[in-house]
Amino acid sequence: MTTMFDPKHPRGTYSGAAAMKPQYVLITENGKERTSNVTVARIMEAVYKVDIHEYVTIEKCLPVRLIRSAELFALSFYKDSHIAAYFRVGKTILRMVRSGFSVENATDVMCDFFQLAKIPDVQNWTCEELKPAPRKVESTLTVDGEDFRYFGCADVMAALENIIEGKSKWLLHDFTDEDGGYINIHRCDDNDGLAKYKVELVRWTKPIPTGYRFILSDVAPLRRWLWDFTVERTYPDPLPEWETFDVTDYFQRLAFRFLDEEDKLDKKERDER
Repeated sequence: MTTMFDPKHPRGTYSGAAAMKPQYVLITENGKERTSNVTVARIMEAVYKVDIHEYVTIEKCLPVRLIRSAELFALSFYKDSHIAAYFRVGKTILRMVRSGFSVENATDVMCDFFQLAKIPDVQNWTCEELKPAPRKVESTLTVDGEDFRYFGCADVMAALENIIEGKSKWLLHDFTDEDGGYINIHRCDDNDGLAKYKVELVRWTKPIPTGYRFILSDVAPLRRWLWDFTVERTYPDPLPEWETFDVTDYFQRLAFRFLDEEDKLDKKERDER
C-alpha cells in the first residue's frame, strides 16, 4: 500500500496566539499542495475530486490527545476508497485503515474531524505500524519526557546513571534501520526502598516484531545491554524469565483505549441528563 503522505513530519504544535485556536492543513494534488485555509467547502471539493488528487489529507497541527501517550494527527482519503487514520503512540506511528468508503461517507468523516475533532470508530480497522524505509540509521533519546536532539553514547549511558542514582525516572532510546527497535528503562522502587528497573525491549523484526518485558535490580547487565544496544546496535539474548508480549496488539490496544474511555464519558453524560 502506498503511503503518499509522510506522517513522520507533521507541522507540529504552535505557540502563542496560534495555539489558542485549532489549526488544520489540507493536503491535495498528490502531496504537492498544502493550505491552512481550510473550510468545509474546500474539504468537500477536494474529496469529490479525489481521483484527480490521488488522496486528500486533513492534518491537525494540535493533535487530538487520546490518552497520555497516544494522539491522532491526520486522516487521509485515497482514490481507491480507503481511509487511513494516523496515530502517534509514544515514538511509534500507527495507521488504522479501512476500505470501502463512498465519497459521501468520506466527506462526513473528514468534515467531522475538521469541525468537531471527531475520531472515526476504528475498532474494526486494520492496524499497521508505519515505518518508512530510512536511508540512514536514525536514533532518538528521551529522558523523563524530554527529547534530546543531539546526543552520543556517553549521553545515553549518563541518562542510565541518573536513573540509577534516582535523578531521573525513565529513558527511551531507539534507532531505525532494517533491524531497528527500542529499549525503555523505568525505575520502580519497591516497598523496602530497593531500586528495581522495569525494562521493555522491542525489536522490529519482520513480519512479526519481537517484544520482551522484565524487571531486575542488578544494574551490571543493564549497563552492558544498553551499551551494546547504543554502540553495537545489538540486542541481548532473552532469558527464560523474560515475559514476551505481542507488540502489534500492545500498540493497537493503546490506540483503542480511548474508545472505551469515550464510551464511558458519553454514558456518564447521558445518565446526568
